[in-house]
Amino acid sequence: MILRSLVELAQREELLANPDYEPKPVAWIIAVGEDGTFLSLIPTASDAEAGKKAKARVFAIPRRWGRTVNSLADFLVDKSEYVLGVEPDGKRKDEDLRVRLDLFRRSVRDAAAATECSSLAAVVSFLENDSERGRAIERAAAEGYRSNDLFAFEVCGTLVHELAEVQEYFSRSRRSHQEAGAQCLVCGLKCAPVDKHPGVKIPGGTTSGIALVSFNSEAYESYGLSRNENAPVCRDCADGYTTALNRLLSDRYPDPRHAGEALPKRRVSLSPDTTAVYWADQENPLLDLFTNFFDAPQVESVGTLLRSPYKGRETAPGLERFYCLILSGAQGRAILRGMHTGTVVQVQDNLRRYFESIDIGSEQPLPFKLLLRSLVLQGKLENLPSGLEAEVFMAIVFGGRFPRTLLSRAVGRCRAEQDVPRERAALLRAYLVRNESMEVKVVGLDKNNPSAGYRLGRLMAVLDRVQGAAQNNPNKTIVDRYYGAASTRPATVFPRLVTLAQHHLAKLSSGREIHFQTQLGEIMDGIAKFPPTLNLEEQGLFAVGYYHQRQDFFKKQEEKGAAE
Repeated sequence: MILRSLVELAQREELLANPDYEPKPVAWIIAVGEDGTFLSLIPTASDAEAGKKAKARVFAIPRRWGRTVNSLADFLVDKSEYVLGVEPDGKRKDEDLRVRLDLFRRSVRDAAAATECSSLAAVVSFLENDSERGRAIERAAAEGYRSNDLFAFEVCGTLVHELAEVQEYFSRSRRSHQEAGAQCLVCGLKCAPVDKHPGVKIPGGTTSGIALVSFNSEAYESYGLSRNENAPVCRDCADGYTTALNRLLSDRYPDPRHAGEALPKRRVSLSPDTTAVYWADQENPLLDLFTNFFDAPQVESVGTLLRSPYKGRETAPGLERFYCLILSGAQGRAILRGMHTGTVVQVQDNLRRYFESIDIGSEQPLPFKLLLRSLVLQGKLENLPSGLEAEVFMAIVFGGRFPRTLLSRAVGRCRAEQDVPRERAALLRAYLVRNESMEVKVVGLDKNNPSAGYRLGRLMAVLDRVQGAAQNNPNKTIVDRYYGAASTRPATVFPRLVTLAQHHLAKLSSGREIHFQTQLGEIMDGIAKFPPTLNLEEQGLFAVGYYHQRQDFFKKQEEKGAAE
């Protein structure tokens, strides 16, 4: 179902107008005359913006064969080591370069003989003329070409690979060696299974792309079937699903319907080697907002999402299917870390619940990455446990339970830093509301919350406030000294802290003393006795209660200042 939906996405966005061609950045165009003489080397990159590298123009070129360690020439458009027999870094042996040039030259010569195309004949003459090829090499070196740059050919002002007879020849050559004999796993029709699936550029994988279907060892084969006969997919479906995946994994995939424009972004980066891609059976406004919800949520878009049920309408109506894949690349393999489907309406509702659960009174919705950075030292996401980002992301989008690692990480960082920043408080609140159905549903301070953990967190904030009022910004507060013990073993710490607070209260004016005594009495009225220990969930409530009470102090200070 997933692969079929990807093929339909490629068809819907008209990515398969010519399934044998794919969009790639081509850095250089070699212009040659009709007799094969070198005319010029044309760079395609436009002027670079300040602080950015110039980007090569994207062209539709013959599909790559998907090279691994062996030499294999791509048709008509390739790197310098195949097109010119040189490379700028000096990493290839001369013999290897001669082999690669000969492979490229032979493929163009065969095409020229089969089509009798004069432009292809001109390219062959250029490739076989060492003098003219040497002039092109000198020009490329002067321009500072790079090893991964792609080169194409132009004859009489026309790109050779765009000629109709050249395209027809390449299409025939891709299918010539296949014979029907199996049922395609995607479309179900009788087909000639592709020998090699096109590569997909997955983060963490090889730059040339990874084939999602590959049987490169006898250990993976069965029933007497060899290579990809074990998972037969026809050429059209293989081109369709790989094209759709490359489109989803790209931030700026060219829109074939509007020249010079890019298709909307459809991915969320979860780590350097893991990405979530998503799409739906039909275009929907929610898809355009989806990425921003996680990267940098805007007040307006989130507000519209949260308010839509109360206005009698949905922002993204419909029961069309919503798909999401979590993909990683490693050691030349593609890893599917997660897969889920639902309806667009369900996803919209889950996003609404998520933003409600992390709402702690902040004016701006907190970005997903910012929340996760609060769980690790110095905000380095690479220090998160493997797969945690993907698990949290899937729980948000599809309404599942958050992993318990999220709670333990958040509580552990609160103890280590002796502090509860708003990002961590938001995550703790989301976990407790989602997983434990605990009463943390008030956005701000909840004075009626009966939880011992929540009340003890509030008590800690008030005791810290009392000390600060009595000692006028001490070097080390009780939070600095006792937060870890108070949040795990309250009975060993709080009796001493409450006694100490009485000494601090004696130093205050009668009005302030009464104010703090009232607060202490209101909080402790709901605590029969200090529990000997708090479990992980109660420690999370402790942090949320501490944060809420402290923010309530700041809010009253701001209100007082505004009134004055």
